[in-house]
Amino acid sequence: MSSTPSLTIAGQLNAAQLAIANSLADAEILPLVAAYGYTSARLHEGQALFDSAQAACVAQKSAAGVQLQATQELAQAQLAAQDAYQALSKVARAVLKEDRASLTALGVTGAMPRSVAGFLSASETLFNNAANLASLADYGYDAERLEAEKAKISAYGLANQAQEAAKGAAHQASQEQTAALTTLKEWRVQYIKIARVALRDKKQLLEKIGIPVRTSPRAVPAAKKNGAA
Repeated sequence: MSSTPSLTIAGQLNAAQLAIANSLADAEILPLVAAYGYTSARLHEGQALFDSAQAACVAQKSAAGVQLQATQELAQAQLAAQDAYQALSKVARAVLKEDRASLTALGVTGAMPRSVAGFLSASETLFNNAANLASLADYGYDAERLEAEKAKISAYGLANQAQEAAKGAAHQASQEQTAALTTLKEWRVQYIKIARVALRDKKQLLEKIGIPVRTSPRAVPAAKKNGAA
C-alpha cells in the first residue's frame, strides 16, 4: 500500500494547475518537456481537463447546496402537513366518535401512516371526505379551512418531489466530479513521470511544477567520523 497521503479536492486541483500553468509559462521547461511529447498543445489538453474538473467541483457544490435547501424545506413542509392531518383527525374522532362509518370514510380508524406515499394518500382521503361532512364545519372545519389545510398537504407532496429531484441531481454531480478529477489525476500523474525524465538535470525546474526534489545530505569528512581534531 502506498504511504503517499491522498490530496484533498482543492489539493488535486492546485497540483494540476501548478504543473500545467508553470510548464506552459516557463520558457525553459516547455521545450524540455516538449521533447518528450508534452508540447504546448498537449499541455493545453491538460488545461482543458483542469477546467472541466474545476467546473465539475463548482457544480457539485451548487447541487449539494440545492439538496440541503430542499431537505430543509421538506422538513418544514412535513411538520406543517402532519400537524394539519393530526389536528383534523383528532377533531373528527372527537366529533364522530359514535359514527364508525364516517370515521372509516375519513380513514382515521388507525394510526397515521409513516411513509410519505402512505401519508399523502391518507391525507387526500381525510381532507376530501371531510368536505362531505357538514358536522365538522361547526368545529372549525368549513370548506375554506379545509382547502387551506389541504394546501399544506399538497405543499408537502411538492417539497418531497423537489427534494428527491435535488438528491438525484446532487448524486449525479458527485459522480461527474469524481470522474473529472480521476481523469485529471491520471493525466497529471503521467505528465509528472515524464517531466521527471525531461527535467532530470534541472531540479529547480522540477520544483517549479510541484515535484519535490530530494537533496542529498552533505558528506561528513572522514576525520570527523573518526573523532579526529
